[in-house]
Amino acid sequence: MKLNNRAFENRPPQLRILLLVAVSATLSVLPFAVAEGSTTLTLDAAERLLSQNPSLAAYQQKILALRHQAIAASQLPDPHLSLGAVNLPTNNFSMNQQKMSMLSVGLSQTFPPFGQLALRSRQFRMEARAASASKAERLAELRWLLQQSWIQAQVGHNEIRILVRQEQLARLTEQAAMAAYRAGRIEEAEVLRARLERLALANEKDRIRSEQTGAEARITELLGLSAPPRLEWQWPHASPPPALSLLVARISGQPTLQAAAASERAAQVAVRVANRSLLPSITVSTSYGQDFMPGSPNWLSVGVNLSLPIFPANRQDQIIAAAQEKQMAAVDNYGEQRLRIARELRSAYAQYQAAAAEDERDQQDLLPLAKQTYAAELADFRSGRGRLQSVLRAQNTVLATALNTLAARRDRALAIAQLDFLATQYRGVQP
Repeated sequence: MKLNNRAFENRPPQLRILLLVAVSATLSVLPFAVAEGSTTLTLDAAERLLSQNPSLAAYQQKILALRHQAIAASQLPDPHLSLGAVNLPTNNFSMNQQKMSMLSVGLSQTFPPFGQLALRSRQFRMEARAASASKAERLAELRWLLQQSWIQAQVGHNEIRILVRQEQLARLTEQAAMAAYRAGRIEEAEVLRARLERLALANEKDRIRSEQTGAEARITELLGLSAPPRLEWQWPHASPPPALSLLVARISGQPTLQAAAASERAAQVAVRVANRSLLPSITVSTSYGQDFMPGSPNWLSVGVNLSLPIFPANRQDQIIAAAQEKQMAAVDNYGEQRLRIARELRSAYAQYQAAAAEDERDQQDLLPLAKQTYAAELADFRSGRGRLQSVLRAQNTVLATALNTLAARRDRALAIAQLDFLATQYRGVQP
């Protein structure tokens, strides 16, 4: 939107303000207009809208909470202020009858075992890094789910087109059957059978539209929209994935493993925090006493208190052992996740190769051959040499082959989408 500068400057100030507000409001609404269906939505644009998913906001809140905890964990405990009356006589509670009767005010500060606060803060920071990697993993998962639903909606769109073309073949078959019936070559039942084949396609289209609507509803949910968007009917993931060896070599950058690596480091720090509990904590205290006995001086007291972890078997040692077990669990979890992702990569790559080969065979050989067979059977039937049953069989073979070709293309796209998810790279945490 562009305003004429001279005309804009000649308007009253109030009108200029209203125009600026209107322009700003229009620009702010444009992204939502695209999302809500005023224009077609591409897959790339839909992936950018995934940032609105509420689950990502929940991960971000967890990250912020851990960062706040990291700051709080590095601080000393609050000092203690004490107020009291000391050495009062019990017969009259007089403050000036005996020496050493006084009012005191004191201050004490506890220092945890050396280095424990810094280690606890570091532990929370590592947990925040793990949460950041988990957020990246969730975003990649949402992207994968979006691609699956997008591919399913695309499959439904193409299945409808296949059925429309199949209806055209069914009409040709029905017309040929009607002509043969009028010529006295076939019975009326065969004409009705040909018509039944055509009418049954309507039920199949309704079923496919229902599945396509479900896929579009999942897309709407993932994008956080209030109404289903208009999708651009274009297949995603046309290019083949990288070599399997390259995907496996880059597995350590996967967000799941990065989160597991950060959790493992946090568990290692937790063991060090637990070991610090074997050291004493120190409390430094001082107090000032006001003596009200005439001639008696005021008093100042200074002291140091130390905790004595001299019986650690049932407390400190148990805490350390628990932290060590959690560390080993984190190590095992990292190894398990690494093996799982490697297995899923190899499995998805094998599925991609099989689907790609099937798709190529179907498009280059099977589907053209099925169409040629139908055309030949129909020509033979029209000339009086063939049978209607053979035409219907060839017609159904065309439909089955076209749907199988589409299924192979779907499986190829889904396998590439899964490989793309498994090969997601996140460099926020080094393993």
